[in-house]
Amino acid sequence: MLILTAREMADLDRKTITQVGIPGIVLMENASRGAAAFFLETVPDLAGRLICVVAGSGNNAGDGFALARIFHNMGARVEVLCLRSPQKLTGDALTNFNILVKIGIKAQVWDESGDFQAQFQTVEQSGAVIDAIFGTGLNSEVTGHYRRIIEKINELPVPVLAVDVPSGLDASTGRVMGAAIKATATATFGFMKIGHVLESGPELVGKIRVVDIGIPFELVAAAGIKRYFLTREVASSWISPRRPDDHKGTAGHACVLAGSRGKTGAASLICLGAARAGAGLVTLFIPESLNPIVEVKLTEPMTFPIPETPEQTPALSALPLILDFVANKQALAMGPGISTGDETAALVKELILKVPCPMVLDADAITALSGDPGILRKSAAPIVLTPHPGEMARLLGSTPQEVQKNRMETASKFSKDYGVYLLLKGHRTIIASPDGRLSVNSSGNPAMASGGMGDALTGIIAGFLAQGIAPFEAACLGAYVHGLAADRIISGVSTRGLLATDVLDELPRAIGILEGFAGKE
Repeated sequence: MLILTAREMADLDRKTITQVGIPGIVLMENASRGAAAFFLETVPDLAGRLICVVAGSGNNAGDGFALARIFHNMGARVEVLCLRSPQKLTGDALTNFNILVKIGIKAQVWDESGDFQAQFQTVEQSGAVIDAIFGTGLNSEVTGHYRRIIEKINELPVPVLAVDVPSGLDASTGRVMGAAIKATATATFGFMKIGHVLESGPELVGKIRVVDIGIPFELVAAAGIKRYFLTREVASSWISPRRPDDHKGTAGHACVLAGSRGKTGAASLICLGAARAGAGLVTLFIPESLNPIVEVKLTEPMTFPIPETPEQTPALSALPLILDFVANKQALAMGPGISTGDETAALVKELILKVPCPMVLDADAITALSGDPGILRKSAAPIVLTPHPGEMARLLGSTPQEVQKNRMETASKFSKDYGVYLLLKGHRTIIASPDGRLSVNSSGNPAMASGGMGDALTGIIAGFLAQGIAPFEAACLGAYVHGLAADRIISGVSTRGLLATDVLDELPRAIGILEGFAGKE
């Protein structure tokens, strides 16, 4: 599912009208009829309620006027509150307002000098509110009576149905512009917008539906937009059931460099993640003195003891052994629990330069690159980085707060600059590719805020890489099934208490959903 900026959506609207010749009033009618159908699904008795359409200006107001007419024709009682003088309306919005006047729908015009509470009664006494105040073109802070009205609407105990985007939400970023409607449902037109899925967007849009308004496929394809909301439909296109004659030798061999004293759990979780994702074989490189521990912890994965430092971390002298072993393997994951000591960091950098198979770098392997991310451009094979905001900040010499302010831009720019596939973890994980593709993950929940989740994800991605799945798709699949497994276990049950091992146990069933097997969703 594509996700667009406000400008990209406006360009497609304009080209549909000017190049293809579909009139704007037709697009508006398509949008409004699709929104009306969705709102009726969301609030089945909507046509039996007193509906107040709160309208601003521009096309968002025009959609609101059209919705007022549609519900009026269904027999609903409809009132319209215009927050801006209709004399300032133009184009299709003015056309739809004039239709309201002709069919006798009551339209109250807000008087900024009048009594606020007396005028707001129109909204307060309604059984449902349709928010058509600001559309995707909002580019400044919401102030004055607009802000107060939005805040008062949010206090009402009735359904609030947003047209295209909840008013006050930046459609291109998901940031709240001073104040924003908290919608029960949002009908958005043509395509999802970035603001629906990032930052405050998911909390404000409520139930969401993309309404097809008639923009031709050819225009969309020509726009070259490579930004996706990662849903089941998208993820399932990248994976299919195995053939009956597949065996462990054809399912790929994933290698793992992880663990040090006190951090053998991280190594175990990565190995289990790779195995649960479907890698036919998994081998763990582990400091030799720790091998007896992981031999007990792990059953299916194999271990390969390697030379260690005095601190029981991977030693640089392990380099030739690792390179010899991975020469004909399909993936290498490294980083969690290996420590940030100088010698281990040097080993990581040498492996980046010389390992011939796709790699996943996480945790300490990412920290090893702080101050020297340019080494990524010299890698011998494709690399997937999986930083959390703190690790991303260390790579950039920035702060986690700065990273969080511009997650999408940060991920995309770093991926292109350094030629790596970057998975920036967090709520709505972002996956970026050097070729400009970008996905925003839709799965996952707050109960995943527990130790070991990132280790499991690293292993899952390595498992998919080992099976021959391309790096961008492997990272996307890893993020999606990781979150989906967690959702299947605990969504709607609790926001706490979920363990990484719980998620790994559920992973085959989550993958099975993408493969087309019936199951709990």
